[in-house]
Amino acid sequence: MPSPTIMRATMRRYIELVGKNDVDGVLALFTEDVSVEDPVGGPPGTHVVGLEAVSAFFRRGFARSRPIATPAGPIVTTDRNQAAMPFTLRLDLGGRTHEIDVIDVMTFDEDGRIQSLRAYWNANEARPVSASG
Repeated sequence: MPSPTIMRATMRRYIELVGKNDVDGVLALFTEDVSVEDPVGGPPGTHVVGLEAVSAFFRRGFARSRPIATPAGPIVTTDRNQAAMPFTLRLDLGGRTHEIDVIDVMTFDEDGRIQSLRAYWNANEARPVSASG
């Protein structure tokens, strides 16, 4: 099992890479058979499995919204191989900036790579951000 320290470091690195729009860096954190559900319960196409499908999913999403993630609380781990973290995601949607609250729950392999990512958020709760915000 990965240690809590390794899981937290991987999640912090994930947030950092998202903020840099570094898709290749994000993908390097995943296992080959990674499962991503973003958002949980979302429409078809928002649950993808396998590094190739996840790569296409992230590349489309990053190109469309230029996300920036900011931690919003502690990363909480289990005594096994899962951890959760809250963060705020800033998105550029059609020339307008919005923020949304997200909680990611990740499962890790023995080497500390991400096997699954489940993102909890609701598009109806996105907030517009003013030009000065």
